[in-house]
Amino acid sequence: MTGLIAFPAPEADSPDAQVVADGWFPPVKLAAVRDVIRIGDGTVPEPRLTAAIEGGMLHAFRELSQWRSARVAEGAASLAAVTTTTINDRNIAEVLWERVVRYFAGAELYDQYRDISATDDGLDRAAEKDTSADDQRALALGAVADLRSIGADKPVPRNRVELI
Repeated sequence: MTGLIAFPAPEADSPDAQVVADGWFPPVKLAAVRDVIRIGDGTVPEPRLTAAIEGGMLHAFRELSQWRSARVAEGAASLAAVTTTTINDRNIAEVLWERVVRYFAGAELYDQYRDISATDDGLDRAAEKDTSADDQRALALGAVADLRSIGADKPVPRNRVELI
């Protein structure tokens, strides 16, 4: 006997489960994050996913605060009013917002779901998840730059380097 304990699968999210932003930015559905971010082998419960999405939104608010203020000053009553360009019949600003939140949330979840094994394999998997969290942050910051490029005179660079 190995002493393994089986945990029940988390209950399915309600189909309309979402995290509501501040009204200017649109809500993000849990399914929009869960279906794209593969983490925890389907074991991320709704409260933990909701908390990660909230964290992603908070990070996104900070990253986009000046850009948002400029768009509001130009008369944009919501994120969807920033541009009329669409992709897959969706406003690109809203698509990018969802990407920003999704990948910041994914980074937070990757940081939380580490292997607890002390074996070499477990340590290797933990190091791999560190890389995955960094990859998620890079995707989120790339989406931030793309979103900030909307309404800018020239595209916002995706690479940010600061000399110490």
